[in-house]
Amino acid sequence: MKVSVDRVLPLKMFPYFNECVWFDEGLDRRFLLKCACLDESGAFFITHEKGGDIEFSCRLKPRKRVKVLFSANRDDLIRYTELYDSDLEVFPVESMEFRALDFIIENRADWVVFTSKRAVEFFFKKVPVRFLCDKKVAAVGDKTARELVKRGFKLDFVPEEFYGASLVEFLKDKGRLLVITALKYNKIYDELDNVRVVSVYENVIPERIKFFKPEGVFDFGLFSSPSAFWHMKEAFGGYGFATKIDRIVAIGRTTKNYIESCGFSAEMPDRATIEDMFKYVLSQV
Repeated sequence: MKVSVDRVLPLKMFPYFNECVWFDEGLDRRFLLKCACLDESGAFFITHEKGGDIEFSCRLKPRKRVKVLFSANRDDLIRYTELYDSDLEVFPVESMEFRALDFIIENRADWVVFTSKRAVEFFFKKVPVRFLCDKKVAAVGDKTARELVKRGFKLDFVPEEFYGASLVEFLKDKGRLLVITALKYNKIYDELDNVRVVSVYENVIPERIKFFKPEGVFDFGLFSSPSAFWHMKEAFGGYGFATKIDRIVAIGRTTKNYIESCGFSAEMPDRATIEDMFKYVLSQV
């Protein structure tokens, strides 16, 4: 079945396809985010050409010609592309996928520190919530804090700064700590004798990234983590994509430092959130 899509259609007006789809080479990659399965034998063929069995069109004015490459996981790509693709020409790159790890947890801890929203999600897939009843809880970042509050937890600490010396200063006098995090984590935790790191998930390069190879040049490139940058380099054979970005925006200091260690300059918003990255771009155009 042929599906025709207007190029200027906001992503929020495009439906999800749970069956396999295929697409024209020039299709705006935003629409692939809502296709669960991408395969040449797809039941639906998506194109910008008119005359399809199903047509999605709108009379909105074309988006601004400010081109923004946006590298993140699929959920965040959908959420923020839907919010901002009416104002900016967003080119999404599905660069990250999260997978659960086996882990063993011990009950002897005074504090439990969650380093990301994903750490919360994967931890509680295996550990009952009562595990935290007699412990103090800290969250790194607003999204992590919101995920814990949503699950009914009262937070004892959400640090404003969680880098370098301030991180060590916070952790060193808190008794026995469990740090719930990813397989690849900030090695500064290993410098502290009172910390035990528990990796509950890993961040991998998704197979689907091959369908999101960026083409052309971009005014801005938004990267939601060091992995969002590194995975693109691994998947596309080097840093060619980065040389075609006029201004690189990193979500926070860790990501900025990593990108600059690769030989590129990077900017960052005042707050380390994806929303603030987009607001930062809009403030510059």
